[in-house]
Amino acid sequence: MHHLPNIINQLSSKDLFEAFKLQLTKDFEQSNFPAAFVNNLQPNYNQILEEISAELYKNEKKSDFNLMQLLYRIDISENQLKKYLQEFKNEKYHSVIAELIIKRILQKVVLKQHYKNNENS
Repeated sequence: MHHLPNIINQLSSKDLFEAFKLQLTKDFEQSNFPAAFVNNLQPNYNQILEEISAELYKNEKKSDFNLMQLLYRIDISENQLKKYLQEFKNEKYHSVIAELIIKRILQKVVLKQHYKNNENS
């Protein structure tokens, strides 16, 4: 998939990883989605991908689960989702969505830290 070395490097930064977990928890909880799994995440891309993918799969049958609401909250558009699913049609559906979620949340965290650091300098 795309930009993997960069993502792995970002996740291995302790500060970024902690901020990533906080943002992931916040986005999941604000979408009425269980986020307890986030506490057990390690800064390992494949593990994070597996965990998020498993959570999506586990919760999709629940009546109060709304994937589009979660993606909207994280700021992933329907067009982005369609394009990504098309591009990676041989991959598992939940894994593709999990990767989109990881990338978008990392992007949010990196941008926040960038602007916070610029304000402080």
